Amino acid sequence: MTRTRPLTSGLVTLAALDVRRRPDHASEMGSQLLMGEVVRVIRRSAGDRWYLVENVADRYRGWVRAWGVLLAGPGPVADWRRRARARSTALWSEVREAPGRGPLITPLFWGARVIAGPLHGRFRRVELPDGVRGWVDARCLATGRRAARPLLERVQGLLGVPYLWGGRTPAGMDCSGLVQLIMAEHGHRLPRDAGDQERSCRPLGPRRRPRPGDLAFFGPPGAPAAHVGLMMGDGVYVHARGRVR
Repeated sequence: MTRTRPLTSGLVTLAALDVRRRPDHASEMGSQLLMGEVVRVIRRSAGDRWYLVENVADRYRGWVRAWGVLLAGPGPVADWRRRARARSTALWSEVREAPGRGPLITPLFWGARVIAGPLHGRFRRVELPDGVRGWVDARCLATGRRAARPLLERVQGLLGVPYLWGGRTPAGMDCSGLVQLIMAEHGHRLPRDAGDQERSCRPLGPRRRPRPGDLAFFGPPGAPAAHVGLMMGDGVYVHARGRVR
């Protein structure tokens, strides 16, 4: 049983928050949300244990546990977007209570957003969506307008990551999650699923050769794409099938 309430917004406060088809842990995981992403809360389950949310970045909808979302009004959300300009560029980093030591506060996965604070040696203080502060290796963050990691370097670092249906972290990702994250790092926003990604792209002309960064879609003729890969040049593409390969 669910109940409708006025639409509100929220900030993801966990390193990775599973998005499920129904408000049930046994339900299929369709995607994941990353620390610092903004969602619209559409509905709440009885007891407020689950929220039906929409990821503002890609409009993907699904159910998440309420413990991973900090409800926030327009003002705090706008403030977060303005200040949370630092993004995690390392596949995995750790936020700890003190620079390089102390209890673990949270891991950060590649693509997470935080507010960057002052430096202390090679560590930078960060603020999380729930206001908690800690310290992370500054080399794991991109602040300001620092250029994205070169495409080939990023892909080489992801080789071997296991396939996980709905996954969007280096602990496991699916084909469209892999492509979405890589393209987001280079400033290109894509939908979540392969079929929607195909519809959002422009087909190559018959005389144009694929270039690194072009997408390759797979599926029966006339049907939505069921799989996607990223062209790397010379007829080679990277994709997630069993593992990133």
